[in-house]
Amino acid sequence: MRFGVCCDPRRFEAAAAAGLVYAELPMASLHGKSKEEILQIRRLADGCGISVDGFNCFFGGDVRLYGVPAEEVLSYAAVNFEIANAFGAVYCVVGSGAARRVPAGADGAETEKRFAEILCGIAELARKYGVEIYLEPLCYAETDVINTFEQGLALCRAAGVGNLGCLVDLYHFYKNGEDLSVFDDLEPGDLRHVHLARPDEDRRAPTETDAETLKLWAEKLKASGYDGRVSLECIWGDDFGGEAKTAAKILKEIF
Repeated sequence: MRFGVCCDPRRFEAAAAAGLVYAELPMASLHGKSKEEILQIRRLADGCGISVDGFNCFFGGDVRLYGVPAEEVLSYAAVNFEIANAFGAVYCVVGSGAARRVPAGADGAETEKRFAEILCGIAELARKYGVEIYLEPLCYAETDVINTFEQGLALCRAAGVGNLGCLVDLYHFYKNGEDLSVFDDLEPGDLRHVHLARPDEDRRAPTETDAETLKLWAEKLKASGYDGRVSLECIWGDDFGGEAKTAAKILKEIF
């Protein structure tokens, strides 16, 4: 397994010092940057000894996904994939709860169908860039389109697009009250990526007091055959370096 962290470039050095090997950057914050600015961030990562394996926040909250031509969404996505290629990244996470939310007055079922079509379209485009797309189910408080892991997995299976897969985020999983038994019948390739914070409302980084609870979760994932990346996606305190070091130690112990 590879252990990394969702962060911005300012935390590259501390993340590497904590024993994390990759960063997952917020794509929406990079979307409008110049090629030189992107290369500067790449050089910073290289200099800190950390790779940028992927991105989250694929669509900014101000991006319209519905009621616009498909070409407009694909054009936006293509810019993101060029950025991903500049870093040598291999995946992009589509969470983007605000962008995918059902518009006022719209039909929920039709919106979900349109969202699935969008995912398939950008995944087909991503294939040309050597990038995988990971759908992130989000808790009910953050969006109303694809909330549970079961829903996300069903969408990805039905889509049948090879580089489109589902991730699980422990925080959203915890918030939704989902049960670990959903991992019992996973098929190879069903679970593509993992986001992890402590299973608590505060969404902070794991501490030693969380280790036993997280160990149960890790054992279930390992039993399902998962052996991919685990990204810490947490709310951090004033001591990012210290908290990240503790969290990285726990990840290595439980997995």
